[in-house]
Amino acid sequence: MKVKFFFFLDVLLTSIFSVYTFFLRGEEAAILAGLSIFIALFPLCLWLSEAMVLQFAKGVLSTSGIKVHNKSALLKLIEVDTVAMPMNRFLTNGEYFIMDLYSDVLSQNDLLSYAASIEQYSNHSFGRLIYKTALGRGLKIMNVSAFQEFPSCGAEALLDKKPIRIGSPKWIQDQGVNVSNLFLTKADQLAVHGKTPLIFSMGKMARGIVALKDEINPETKSFIEILKHNNLEPVLLTAANRRTANNFAKNMNIDTVRTDLAPNDKAREVQILRAKKQNVAVIGNEFHDLPAMFTADVSIIYKDGAMTPLTEDSDVKPDFEISSLHKFFTLREVALYAAKLIKFNRRLSYLSMILLLIPALMLALENSPIKFSPSIAASGVILTFILIFFNSLRMGKNPN
Repeated sequence: MKVKFFFFLDVLLTSIFSVYTFFLRGEEAAILAGLSIFIALFPLCLWLSEAMVLQFAKGVLSTSGIKVHNKSALLKLIEVDTVAMPMNRFLTNGEYFIMDLYSDVLSQNDLLSYAASIEQYSNHSFGRLIYKTALGRGLKIMNVSAFQEFPSCGAEALLDKKPIRIGSPKWIQDQGVNVSNLFLTKADQLAVHGKTPLIFSMGKMARGIVALKDEINPETKSFIEILKHNNLEPVLLTAANRRTANNFAKNMNIDTVRTDLAPNDKAREVQILRAKKQNVAVIGNEFHDLPAMFTADVSIIYKDGAMTPLTEDSDVKPDFEISSLHKFFTLREVALYAAKLIKFNRRLSYLSMILLLIPALMLALENSPIKFSPSIAASGVILTFILIFFNSLRMGKNPN
């Protein structure tokens, strides 16, 4: 925006003073004055003051294992005051395991067999875990049809033309399934202990609970502590129920939690945060995190091999890709240093414009007290470019 403004101002002043000089001193003087003013105020160095630093910053981040898709997002990152994260495996050890199988009518093996039959086509980590666990136990996987997966909610299929489902208690109830108070109480008890309860249903009746558990990643806890130490507010966005999420958040010292969220709900929560004048960065690592990520001011993918790599010609890309949570602080550190260098470069550009523009404008006078020419203006711009270039090279040094 600043570059466009100065280009407009440059053209305007060049036109006005060229016409003025033409009527006052003739065509040759008008050409000299116009060219001098145009070169003196041309915002090339102002544009380069940011572009060069960001390009060098991209190179620095690349050596740190951080992929940059949107260089300008570095300047947005320094304004971020809220970091929102879905409760994915990158916040935990990433190794969920089945802790409980509970049913009032089915054996544990039958419950797991039915659940795995639904999840055999699933792309979600929970579904894959249930399916692999059943295979590992040598359980029968039944043929199902009309499989459908509902991100962050659950999955359903037809077995002998009857619907069977597995998913969050809220989603199962939303499908019109009758979930007994006994099951709801059991699910709450599991959630209080930090487990994720999934309700299994056949037809209109809930028939069992599969509870999953994952341990907290020590890296995540220190990450949250450093966030808060730097006055950045962590926000948890999750499809998990309130009790499970609150248990996790309490252990992680996260104060703001939003639960029972589908992917579009997470995006809505990010919009609400931004409407409150908060600058939000979202870190995710699943495809169903993308709606929230691309609603944020800054989008960051935590790449742990779980997602299919984004192709170079992909229409939708995050701003950054990181390989560990603490790379976020490296990213922010580089962004802060880049902003410092850009600020200095801009000051050089403004100073150059002022020092070159004043004598250039004086060429319009009938008896100019200063000898000036387009070549002198060009030399001044080149000198400013050299200073900006060498200052931008400092980006390659350790920001510490």
